Amino acid sequence: MSHTESNSCQRPLMRVCALVLGTSLLLGASGSQPPADDVETRARRNATQATRALVTSHRVMHGWLARRDAVSGLLPHRGVFLGSTPDPSWVVANTAADLYPFMVMAARLTDPAVYHGAMLDILRQETLLTTRVGRLSDDVKGGGQGFVRPTPDMDAIIFGSSEYMKDGLIPLTELFGDTPWYFRMRGIADDIIRHAPYATSRGRLPAQTTEINGNMLQVLSRLYFKTGEQAYLDQVLAIADFYFLDMLPTTGDLPADRWDVTTRTPLTTRFILSDHGNEIVGGLSEAFVLAMHARPDKAAQYRPAFIRMIDRLLAVGRTADGVWHHDIDIVTGQPLAKRHAHCWGYMFNGVYTAYMATGEPRFREAVAQALATVTRTPTYLFDETPPVAWWSADSYSDAIESALVLMNRVPQPGLPDQIDAATTKMLDVVRPDGIVEDWHGDGNVIRTALMYVMWKTQGARLEPWDRRVHLGAARDGETGPVTMTVTADTAWTGVLRLDHPRHRDHLHLPLNYPRLNEWPEWFTVEHDRRYEVRVDDAPPVARLGAELVQGLPMTLQARQTMRIRVTDGGAPPYGR
Repeated sequence: MSHTESNSCQRPLMRVCALVLGTSLLLGASGSQPPADDVETRARRNATQATRALVTSHRVMHGWLARRDAVSGLLPHRGVFLGSTPDPSWVVANTAADLYPFMVMAARLTDPAVYHGAMLDILRQETLLTTRVGRLSDDVKGGGQGFVRPTPDMDAIIFGSSEYMKDGLIPLTELFGDTPWYFRMRGIADDIIRHAPYATSRGRLPAQTTEINGNMLQVLSRLYFKTGEQAYLDQVLAIADFYFLDMLPTTGDLPADRWDVTTRTPLTTRFILSDHGNEIVGGLSEAFVLAMHARPDKAAQYRPAFIRMIDRLLAVGRTADGVWHHDIDIVTGQPLAKRHAHCWGYMFNGVYTAYMATGEPRFREAVAQALATVTRTPTYLFDETPPVAWWSADSYSDAIESALVLMNRVPQPGLPDQIDAATTKMLDVVRPDGIVEDWHGDGNVIRTALMYVMWKTQGARLEPWDRRVHLGAARDGETGPVTMTVTADTAWTGVLRLDHPRHRDHLHLPLNYPRLNEWPEWFTVEHDRRYEVRVDDAPPVARLGAELVQGLPMTLQARQTMRIRVTDGGAPPYGR
């Protein structure tokens, strides 16, 4: 580490280390550093890695913020990416879905003034300038020149709006709760249901494609758990009925990428196991979980088709070493493109959810096999061969995200080191001006870098953020206490905030199943439970989880390190 680290709690009188209850943690003058145990060493290393990822996310956010359109206040689609002509348009399926929301997240965590200022300004402008059918958005040209398409195309509008929700607004809600972006999502979801264009015997559907229907199953399943709105449940069941009860029995248990609802036949026999197709597998797994809790009768109907779909995908969709082909033919079961799915974890989210919902051990074993393969063959995290390398940083970010989400459920020895190496390569491609590859996919680098930070800090964060103050965390085993280190290169006063079960508190999910665009939970505290907090060598003190979520006040002097260890107190404060 480039800065001088020292233990902040020493015995001599010239050293001061005090815990002032309800006030602050005061760190004294510099002193010698006693030997660190393994968990503290890991926490300090994690702090260095987390700081780099946070600083990079902050830089990318500001790099793109500098490119806001002077007239509309919106963000562009791309610059000079792979030699293409710059496109100043705000493209809903891309700029709104993959770039802007992750800039919002970076601002919330690193730059509150930008979060409350420019990011809300962009939300206002996109709502005022891009909505075209109710609260559904359409692409707009740069310079305030109006819509890209002269007349509304409902398929394109619903696609873009569903992407905006699934890739951007639902993860924002999982991470931060009821922000203005959550209420924007509610309006979009309501109007997609209201304007769903395709009539079937099961009800109206938003689309004939796996991507859009998969997007909607994911978003609406989570929104139903959060809100209890009947319209969300009804739409989920209409889509799930269509796939489980109508389509899959006629297609050999594999979903067709595009389907004609009038003739009830596939428009193509291709199924994409990468993004822009695989969303349906995660969506149907979420619909099955929803049915288990809200409509057990439907879950009983869906279960045979759901299990057959997962089994068929595992039988024909995987490469010899256990990850996914890019696409397959649903009639022959043969792979089409000669490459793997770079976002290989996205469909395994659905497979692991199937394991959680059905208890079938072979589904978990398939996920474990994939993680072992990725550990042995790290090019699955950082594939430098075309065509994946043509849009490298985005592909790497999706692969790293895949590993983080699944490793959270199925720990794999050796995989953490591979994730570290791949993330280093991903961050290395970011230019000094914050541009990664000069297209909307740059936002996904922010997303995965922040997800990596949350792993390295076990979900904890410092407020206010300062790039000169470094937080890292490590666990004693998979379920033991957490040790955090905070090292300040400069004097700093703020709070240390711990994480809580956001899947339950923000989304009201009854089951923490793996899901696309989730933010994995590492060390979380229950609001009404007692915890023991030990600062350096001071005696431990009792704290409620709610206090740890709200934030422990801290004051550090320059060039100081504080060690905080949090242990479950073993019982609620009010007894049993």
